[in-house]
Amino acid sequence: SNIITVVVTAEDGTTTETYTVTVTRAGATDASLSDLVLSEGTLWPAFASDTPSYTASVGNAVTSLTVTPTVADANATVTVNGTSVTSGNASGAINLNVGSNIITVVVTAQDGTTTITYSVTVNRAAPVTITLSPAAGSLTAGQAGTAYSQSVSASGGTGPYTYAVTSGALPAGLTLNTNTGDISGTPTAAGTANFTITATDANTDTGSAAYSLQINAAPASINFSPAGGALPEAMAGEDYTTTITVSGGTSPYLFSVSAGALPPGMVLNVSTGVLSGPLDPDTEGSYSFTIQVSDANNATASAAYTLEVQTRAVTVTDKVVTVPAGETPGNVNLAAGATGGPFIEANIVSVEPSNAGTARIVNSQFAQAGGGGSAGFYLKFTPDPAYSGQVIVRFSLTSSLGISNTGSVIYNLGYNPQKVAAEIDSLVRGFVRTRQGLIANAVKVPDLRDRRRMQTANEIVSMRFTPSERGMSLGFATSLEQMNAASNALTPDLKAEAMAFNVWIQGSATAHTRKQNDGRWGSFAMLSAGADYLLADWALVGVSFHYDHMSDPTPGGARLSGNGWLAGPYASIEVYRNVFWDTRLFLGGSTNGIDTQFWDGGFDTTRWMADTALSGEWQLDSATTLSPTLRAVYLSEKIKDYGVRNGAGDEILMDGFIEEQFRVSGALELARLFILDNGMLLTPALELTGGYAGLGGRGAFGAAEGSLTLTDGSRWRLNAGVKVNVEGDGSTSLTAKAGAGIRF
Repeated sequence: SNIITVVVTAEDGTTTETYTVTVTRAGATDASLSDLVLSEGTLWPAFASDTPSYTASVGNAVTSLTVTPTVADANATVTVNGTSVTSGNASGAINLNVGSNIITVVVTAQDGTTTITYSVTVNRAAPVTITLSPAAGSLTAGQAGTAYSQSVSASGGTGPYTYAVTSGALPAGLTLNTNTGDISGTPTAAGTANFTITATDANTDTGSAAYSLQINAAPASINFSPAGGALPEAMAGEDYTTTITVSGGTSPYLFSVSAGALPPGMVLNVSTGVLSGPLDPDTEGSYSFTIQVSDANNATASAAYTLEVQTRAVTVTDKVVTVPAGETPGNVNLAAGATGGPFIEANIVSVEPSNAGTARIVNSQFAQAGGGGSAGFYLKFTPDPAYSGQVIVRFSLTSSLGISNTGSVIYNLGYNPQKVAAEIDSLVRGFVRTRQGLIANAVKVPDLRDRRRMQTANEIVSMRFTPSERGMSLGFATSLEQMNAASNALTPDLKAEAMAFNVWIQGSATAHTRKQNDGRWGSFAMLSAGADYLLADWALVGVSFHYDHMSDPTPGGARLSGNGWLAGPYASIEVYRNVFWDTRLFLGGSTNGIDTQFWDGGFDTTRWMADTALSGEWQLDSATTLSPTLRAVYLSEKIKDYGVRNGAGDEILMDGFIEEQFRVSGALELARLFILDNGMLLTPALELTGGYAGLGGRGAFGAAEGSLTLTDGSRWRLNAGVKVNVEGDGSTSLTAKAGAGIRF
């Protein structure tokens, strides 16, 4: 209802009369829905506000659903199965029985009397059993590397079906088609896979089956060695032996000649693949044949070969005899492996080296090394007890067919393992120790002094270098104004704009010699690169990487070489005016090779280096600086266990060790700055160093270094130098250095 009040006031202004009118507005009569949605199933027919009755079907798996009604008039109210529901919101869950379930939706209009009833008949399907074919169990086995296909189908439900692997996994390389149930693909590995496939029908009813699928390994291919082609040559009337080997497949193998023919006299061992003679006389010529092999699984393979049979001639073969240390070699039958016999004469052609021992031909003695012990021509060699190493005795044989080629008997006189190990250990220790000293001398990173030199743009003395065809002229000029400007430029406190970031690279090459080098020079090179950042005018931090290579010759033709690296941070701090503390910490390692006359091998190391220095820089005048430095360096390199082998396959295992050096040194550098005619800055410097290397070092050492630095005064910098270093054990090195830097 709506109340309207009217007040009438009399002429006297005080008398009033009030009239009240009550207007009653009728409520809306719209009791329709604008939408009706089920949480499961689909309304049929499609919803329309003027259609009151609907049906929907759901699978047996659906045990309840909700209804969401939306009224056309916001003032209308709605109930679902007698329970009030807010328009646009879902009702509570409505349980469904198997079969028909009627859901009543009643909408009451605003007027409170007008209603419309909508009904939905939901048919829940009876329970179904979905079965899969094939039934649970083992599927047809597959083979790795071979395409595989297997179909799984469902029945008993309402199509269409979808398929999924709900437990386990298919073999690698196979996939399941979710629409058709086909398992297909190419398995990549052998093994057994266990998995469950679940089929879901149109009503969301499901059925599952558990399967296992065995993937067998692909049959191994049989490979021949040699793979085919020409075999080693044979000779008519002579013994011959060569072996055809196979791999892959399953033993035992059976060999046969499947095509062509072997030379007369040659036979094939069907179990081992050995081709052997002796060949019949007058069988020279070219032969082609095919060898076939079958394995235990009846897998077969074949390879085609050719064999050249030469005309019979007088030839001898080389022989190798290894003699243990301190022992005398046995007599060697020179006719063993020779062709064209019987022999009537044997001759020694040469002995190398000639002072290694004495050799002579003996007859009617039994060989103790080769030859089978028959009478004939034997080589008797008596080595010099003081000699160790390899000896080559060259010889020839003569028969009625003529004189043979020159053969050789190589004696590897036995070695003393302890002596070899001691020698190798000494070489490795000397190599690592020398390299540590060279690294300590070569590692250089820019510091605050270098950075400030790059920022110097003026000098008290202006130098001019003018080259001409007759030489080079040198001039300089200065003035009070120039001195003042130069003083400002060289003052570290000047707050000129500086580029904070600096990228640099430098390298050095060193020639060195030591007692173990037997008077020969070795080489050492280092390439360094890094970047640093100027935190403030008194602090700089950076990181650098250093790669080194060393090659070191030693007596007897031996050579040790190695490639190593170091990387880590560094910092430079001005702790007091013109007094600097520089410190670096590097970690790294190396890979090294050992190459001696008889023994080869290699060793790996891990290393670390701590380097700290306290230095000063004082202006003797406006262009000349004196820089003393006190430096301490600790290097530690751990050599891992390693081994060396000789040509005979013998191996000596070596224990690793740790090589350490602690080096303390003092240095004095004198440098002068020149400004070239083109405005660039040239700084020559001379540095003298003296110090002591403890722990694994060799005592006192000294060095002298000269260098030149060229810079544009702000952005880039080039430097080069030469350094001579002498260690306490007499080791000497000569190093050339070059570097470059650029700042951003």
